[in-house]
Amino acid sequence: MLASPQFPQITYDEIAKRINAGCVVLTPNRRLALALNEKFNQVQINQKKAMWYSADVLPFSTFIERIYFDSLYAQSAVALPLLLSVYQEQMLWESIIQSSEDGNALLRIPQTAQSVSEAWHLAHTWQLVHCLRDFAPNEDVKVFLGWAKTYQDITARNQQTDQARICDLVTDRYEFLDINNPSSIVCYGFDVFTPQQTTFLSKLSECGCEILVAIPTAQSQQSLATVQHFGYASSQDEIYQAALWARSRIETVNHDVRVGIVVPTLSSYRNALTRIFNQVMHPDIRFALPGATRSIAPFNISLGLALTTYPLIDAAFVCLALLDQEVEFNRISHWLRSPFLAGGETEMRQRALLNAQMSRYAEPDVSLERLLLLLMQTDGQSKCPILLERLSALMKFRQTQFPELASHTVFTRIISEVLQILGFPGERGLDSNEYQAFKKWQSLVANFATLDQISAEVSYHEAFKRLRRMADNTLFQPETPGVPVQIIGVLEAVGMEFDHLWVMGLSDEQWPLRSHPNPFLPLELQRRAKLPFGSALESSAYCQLLTQKWLSSAREVVSSYPKFSDDRDRHELKSSPLIQSIPLGSPLFVEMEQHHHRIIQSCKMEYIADCESPPLGKETVKHSIKGGTSVLKDYAACPFRAWAKHRLHLTSLYVPHTGLNAVERGMLAHQVLAQLWRQLKTKDALDELNNYALENILTDITSDAVLEMQQYKPIALSGRFVQIEQRRLIRVMLEWLDEEKKRSWFKVIAAEEKRSIQVGDLVLSVRLDRVDELEDGQRIVIDYKTSKQSIQSMIGERPDEPQLPLYLVMTDMGQQAAGAAFAVIKRGEMGFAAILRESDLLPGIKAFLQLDRSMRFNTWESLIETWRQHLTNLAVGFCSGDARVDPKNFPTTCRYCDMQLFCRIRERMENDMTDLGKESD
Repeated sequence: MLASPQFPQITYDEIAKRINAGCVVLTPNRRLALALNEKFNQVQINQKKAMWYSADVLPFSTFIERIYFDSLYAQSAVALPLLLSVYQEQMLWESIIQSSEDGNALLRIPQTAQSVSEAWHLAHTWQLVHCLRDFAPNEDVKVFLGWAKTYQDITARNQQTDQARICDLVTDRYEFLDINNPSSIVCYGFDVFTPQQTTFLSKLSECGCEILVAIPTAQSQQSLATVQHFGYASSQDEIYQAALWARSRIETVNHDVRVGIVVPTLSSYRNALTRIFNQVMHPDIRFALPGATRSIAPFNISLGLALTTYPLIDAAFVCLALLDQEVEFNRISHWLRSPFLAGGETEMRQRALLNAQMSRYAEPDVSLERLLLLLMQTDGQSKCPILLERLSALMKFRQTQFPELASHTVFTRIISEVLQILGFPGERGLDSNEYQAFKKWQSLVANFATLDQISAEVSYHEAFKRLRRMADNTLFQPETPGVPVQIIGVLEAVGMEFDHLWVMGLSDEQWPLRSHPNPFLPLELQRRAKLPFGSALESSAYCQLLTQKWLSSAREVVSSYPKFSDDRDRHELKSSPLIQSIPLGSPLFVEMEQHHHRIIQSCKMEYIADCESPPLGKETVKHSIKGGTSVLKDYAACPFRAWAKHRLHLTSLYVPHTGLNAVERGMLAHQVLAQLWRQLKTKDALDELNNYALENILTDITSDAVLEMQQYKPIALSGRFVQIEQRRLIRVMLEWLDEEKKRSWFKVIAAEEKRSIQVGDLVLSVRLDRVDELEDGQRIVIDYKTSKQSIQSMIGERPDEPQLPLYLVMTDMGQQAAGAAFAVIKRGEMGFAAILRESDLLPGIKAFLQLDRSMRFNTWESLIETWRQHLTNLAVGFCSGDARVDPKNFPTTCRYCDMQLFCRIRERMENDMTDLGKESD
């Protein structure tokens, strides 16, 4: 690792004096610059100063850019090349790689371009450019040298430079630049000076600028620090204990306290950190800071999220994606209910209901044209006129003003117009985080327009992909007021000072950090140059240096590690060798008493089992209960399910699918069979038809059924899919009719007939699939099913399939009732499953007296009366308001239930639900 340059050193106390004298302070990163600036301002406040000059504290890279732009805008005699932005540089590398012979074999060009760009920056930062050819290059290095030569030629021809070379540019021309030379510069928080930085600072020193290196004050207090380390069972427990510790440090001081949490692999644990720290800090620890318009947690995580993860930005990308591609309906669903569109607040309720309706007819992916058709199909013109108007305007814009090829500047204007048409960012005011995300979006789009310097014309699809990739690679973290707890990564902790510091995740697998040499630079060269992560030796040495600095950067320092890994094998971990010399401490916390625990301990809790809703009145029973036989079916399965579905009218959202699902195919089968038997009426008519005539009749009937279904599923039944589905239906029907021909004479007296049935006080509107009258006048009720059925489902106090017994005993059949049958219409499993008064009324079906003992009754009349009593009991229970969470056969009954989140049965029977998950797997 490169040693620090030999410049004079000073302490922090002297820095404050020099800042007041107007010196410049340089830091290795932005976070340290902000922290040092805040510390300087606090010193002035403590001295009760009314005003003071702002400190000139900034990162090293920002200082170089300031010199460059000051000279550029001063129009000095020195001609300066144009500085490429990060996005321009990335695009240039991608275009060079893509157009090269070696790039043709690559699958992930953007990722390769990032690695190449990193190699280019390392080569200049560590001054390796002139050494590259001295080492025997491998294939990757040879390819990199070719790409770098092309890149250098293009930027030289276009008079351009980049972030990697701007420091060298300023160093070489410093004497001739029209700028104010600073009299003094203090370098604060630098663990490592790169050769490029050292050369620049030496140049400034030659020009009369005083260069100083600061030693943090805390380093002189190392002997006063309290240092200890702990091991915890898992990383989750480690995070939880760190959160409890941070909370206790905030509670026990009477002044502003600085608490640091350093996490080496911050990106891996960001979500867990956010969740656990919110849980521990909420609600009574500085959760609402003074002056804030919304509640703000007392901690801040330095690592931002990709810009596309923010709802405001995602809504913008859906708007843009609709112009030329299909979008997942799941994203469209969120987008329709977004507040970031015109009418998002005015039509909020209507759009939520409209979205639920649209999901029944939508496909997994929808285009702009299909979205407009879905809106019309679900009466969107009257329910959501603002939405329909804006989407229609977008369609018109695409048809009249949308170019196939254009420059990035033109597409930037189009992006602005499209978002304006759709009313982005919405009609309500944005909160602080949303407003900051919106400003970041505007900055991103402005940078997108500058890509014309790299590529002249692109298609909209390419432009959209480029903008999306730029947003994916842009990390964004909204700024918040100052908070006492800072959760930061390893490199951001460099030079930071805290009152209390906890460093977690220091296991032997995570610390020291692993080396990650760049593949496009010779490994031997990276070792000789002593890049911090260029080899295992340098990585270990650098991490050891950081560890030593942590031990002296706070009055109290805690280090910890998980004893077991987070992966599936949960293998054992040891503490890092870099912290094994630190004394092992006794446990800080076991559990912190939470707010609700205190409430429970302070009073006697009263538990009320509330599982009864108000009984149904007679008028309500007659007019408001919908759902037909599913009311009794749901009540038999679980009273709570029936109450939620048929009294609260709760339903789950329909999930769009490709093609037709089993329910829709079942509807087609019902429709075809109903129409066929309305036409044939008797078995004699069926027997008189030869195969050719029967197939012709089925062709006409299935054609009408499929075309009717096509009105609701135009994409699923488009083109050849109509003929495919029709042929499938005909094959299924012919196979089923072969089963019908095995029966003796019958007459179909009802097909898809609507009736009103009263069970106790409950009046249900039902639809009978079919009723057959036999030669002796007896009648059989038939229910079509497209899956295998068991007659056991019709038996018992809580039958799984109560509709057939209901049709049989609650209609006017009387002594004519001969049985109830499932007609299983499934290829390869065609046949009947039935309970019959006599044998052989249906092919291969025994009489009820010959059934298994568990389903046997003494007489047919006793079976009918038992069914009547059980069905009446179900109706009485539902009307009485019974709403118990009482699944008939837990956990099987709950496996496909939509109400689990509402009844929260997982909280009641967690162990059994775990077994259910294993069964599902």
